[in-house]
Amino acid sequence: MLLKTIKGRHSILLLLIPVIIVLLWMSALLHSESLTVGQQMPLYELLLFVTAGNNLVLSLVACLLLILMAYGMVRLNENYIFIRQRTDLPAFVFALIASGTISLGGMHPSLFAAFLLFLSVDRVFKIYQGTATLSNSFDAGFLIGLASLFYLFAAVYLFWFWVALAVLGYLRGKEILAGLMGFMVPVFLVVAWYFWSDDIGELQKTVESLAFFQNSLGDVSVFQYAYWGILGFLVVLSSMYMFNVYEEKKISSRKYFIILLSFFLVSALSFSFFNGAGVEQYFISIIPVTYITSHYFVLQKHAWIGEVWFYLLVVSSILIHFIG
Repeated sequence: MLLKTIKGRHSILLLLIPVIIVLLWMSALLHSESLTVGQQMPLYELLLFVTAGNNLVLSLVACLLLILMAYGMVRLNENYIFIRQRTDLPAFVFALIASGTISLGGMHPSLFAAFLLFLSVDRVFKIYQGTATLSNSFDAGFLIGLASLFYLFAAVYLFWFWVALAVLGYLRGKEILAGLMGFMVPVFLVVAWYFWSDDIGELQKTVESLAFFQNSLGDVSVFQYAYWGILGFLVVLSSMYMFNVYEEKKISSRKYFIILLSFFLVSALSFSFFNGAGVEQYFISIIPVTYITSHYFVLQKHAWIGEVWFYLLVVSSILIHFIG
């Protein structure tokens, strides 16, 4: 009955979210280490400079970003009602799976990118409301541009933005150009700074090294693969359930689902086609995974099936920290 108990609105649960994330993140906090090798994108290098490269401070910042995103998950659903019920479950699900990949215990540029891309999802959803479409398109592009200056492969989400515009019925020249201009503003400013500092060659070398870096999964345990398998199956099961009730949904909910699913597919394709895009894509992909699986847990009609899968997710999310 755990799922039935927490899938509604519970202020106590929300208060516990930081505690849950910190407990699951405890190993990363106690044994902080760098998750990156070599020169990184400019804004991440700036973060390293500000924190003096202190791995503990970076891990604390990462933990804070996860907490903010967990609360943001609830806020986004309240604003756009993707799940047809006011529920705190997305925050809890996000808290569970955010630390489910053991090798990502700490700060990585993709986590900062995930936070900015999450904010861009909010701007994209606002476009559907039909007000300030140019402003929201610019903001979405701007956030994607900022994200790419932390994590190079976040730039591919500009294509996701265009897909989202098409889904929302706003794939028009004005919105496309506004989003592209938003994307170019932070990129142009950083390039101009490097050019003015006579370091443009260094920036080029950094981009090339990251783009062609041969990333690999490294030494991954069978338990980690099993955990990813559980999440993958849940995504498939939840997506099939959503497609099954697709016609019953409001038009807005249908569009939001397609946008979230396309977001997940862009992440999966980035991992598949770009050698430099490694397991860190997990941080980005859990944004749509949280909503799609939470939707299934809250609304599927066979309560006992949902309970079984939810218990499996909770138990595996805890056990992976001991056996992963």
